[in-house]
Amino acid sequence: MRNAVQARRKSSGFRPSLSCLEGRVLLSVLIVDDDRRQCPDALFTSIQAAVNAAQPNDTIQVCPGTYREQVKITGPTKSGLQLIAEDPSRTTIQAPSTWSTTGPQAIVDVNGARNVVIDGFTIAGPSQGIEAGVAIENGGSATVEDNHVTQIHETPMTGSSQAVGIEVITGSTATILSNVVDNYQKDGIFASDPGTSATIRDNTVVGIGPTAVIGQNGIEVSNAARAVIDGNTVSDNRYTGPDYGASGIITLTSQPVTITNNTVQRNDFGIYLFGANAPVVTGNSSSKNTYDGIDLVSGTNHATVNNNDSSKNGLDGIFVDSSSTNNTITNNQLKNNKQFDAEDQSTGTRTSKTANTWQNNQGKTSSPPGLVQKGSDNNDNGDNGDGNDNGNGGGHGRPKDKGKGHHD
Repeated sequence: MRNAVQARRKSSGFRPSLSCLEGRVLLSVLIVDDDRRQCPDALFTSIQAAVNAAQPNDTIQVCPGTYREQVKITGPTKSGLQLIAEDPSRTTIQAPSTWSTTGPQAIVDVNGARNVVIDGFTIAGPSQGIEAGVAIENGGSATVEDNHVTQIHETPMTGSSQAVGIEVITGSTATILSNVVDNYQKDGIFASDPGTSATIRDNTVVGIGPTAVIGQNGIEVSNAARAVIDGNTVSDNRYTGPDYGASGIITLTSQPVTITNNTVQRNDFGIYLFGANAPVVTGNSSSKNTYDGIDLVSGTNHATVNNNDSSKNGLDGIFVDSSSTNNTITNNQLKNNKQFDAEDQSTGTRTSKTANTWQNNQGKTSSPPGLVQKGSDNNDNGDNGDGNDNGNGGGHGRPKDKGKGHHD
């Protein structure tokens, strides 16, 4: 994508008027430079001024600099805009000193515009009352690619759940690709609301590590949103306060979610499915989490959980509570987990008198027995306990997790 744009970056900054050629509209490249040092012929010194002047499908090329402003891309007349950083290592959109009085307090807000591209920026807080680094809302759609979204929090960081790196809400659609999201307050990436759909792929999402201030989540999908979560690396979401935990990836939605090929480590919970309906969890690595590698809780049903590696977690490799049934859990590698490699509290007529099907899972310990098979390379050196966890996700010191809609 960027190579195609770079080929067009020889413009002097002159913005030609629109004209027709065989019924086609000629598009424009609008150049922005905050001090006109790198791009002396730039017509604009603020990104918002260029957005205001742009026609649908125009490209806005932003030269190196720090732009302290809120960028609002609003309505169908701004559809198709491509907001491209000329030099990603030196182009920053910084939270403004004063927020707009309308819409969310997001540094970049795509509101109802379709097919927008945001590519190659550092998008940074902190700011009091900040809600998001990037927001896609009200039926908008965007590709958010190759950005560094950072410090999206208040100062000092608080327990308010509103500040997230990238959010897709209110029936919007987004492709979130190859970004680095770190130092956020609540969630790194958040998708929510009926009609919302997100493809979240190849991102690196890093929490702040152990904190008693707020229970963070790396990636959260909730409230009837749909998502594909693939190939991400998610780490260091840990809450040291009472009652609750933090997650690498958490779903709180009844709509389909596919979670594949992610690396999730050093969180409280690795992959946490809460009330999910028919999620697919496959090919993930979940390790070194405080509690469980993979959780199916609060009525998660008809899940497919296969070919995952869940190892070296503080409690279980895979944990299923008593209300989660009709799930199929197969061909997982579960090893060196401290409590059990596999635990299922449900009762029924399936594997080991649970309400779920467990087949060909490699591990050493399970509750009840029979959920795993001992593989030749499964050397469990952990301190596996022999107690029974009879709570709904709360035994053995296992807290509950929660999403963005709760305050800590």
